[in-house]
Amino acid sequence: MATNEAKEALLQALSSLLDGDRDMGEMERTLPLLANYLRLFAASSFVCAMVPLPPTPAVEYEGVDGVANAWHDWGAAFASVRAEAEDLFRSEDAVVLFVNQIAVTRHGGVEMTQPSAMLWLFEDGLVARLEFHLDRTMALRAGRLEAAGPAPPP
Repeated sequence: MATNEAKEALLQALSSLLDGDRDMGEMERTLPLLANYLRLFAASSFVCAMVPLPPTPAVEYEGVDGVANAWHDWGAAFASVRAEAEDLFRSEDAVVLFVNQIAVTRHGGVEMTQPSAMLWLFEDGLVARLEFHLDRTMALRAGRLEAAGPAPPP
């Protein structure tokens, strides 16, 4: 596999999303697409992390199946969770996508929105880690992208 194949495939998909209607859809329908990508490009030591607001610590899930487990744990309180893509940032070994999550509570049907971010970290050409952040600044910092502006198209 080419060193940048995993990152370029991700950037191409995310750029197409940002050039379109930006709707990422319901997470239950998006998770299989994400899992398919990770089956192709995740490192054998791949970890998914759900990173809430401080001071609550992150929760880590191992392996590609860990992504679905993470979302099922986090999304248990919600009838639905969908996301809209907003901005893309990148460096040599990281990609951050700002998203706006729209969740509807399971009890009461209250719609809530949460600005958040997805962080992909690459090592040796593969996805080593995927983090879901509720604090966008923390996601940029974790990807060493604090001073980054939106990424130009690949």
